[in-house]
Amino acid sequence: MDAQTRKLAGWVIVAIGAIVALLGAFAGVIGLGDDDIGPLQIGAVIVGIVVAGVGYAVTRWSPSVAEPTTTPSPSET
Repeated sequence: MDAQTRKLAGWVIVAIGAIVALLGAFAGVIGLGDDDIGPLQIGAVIVGIVVAGVGYAVTRWSPSVAEPTTTPSPSET
């Protein structure tokens, strides 16, 4: 995977994580959960933040490219 595709995929993962965290935080307000914050909502916020963090790490990650090593062939004598 080239760097530009990896960076785009990372930002998509960040967006998904942010959406999950926001839905968890505002679930009661938008009618998806109870009015008070419950354990599932806290879990959704934590999972969303972790997913967003992983996505951000993907945008910053660059694989180390090792130089190909060549072994000298034994000289014939």
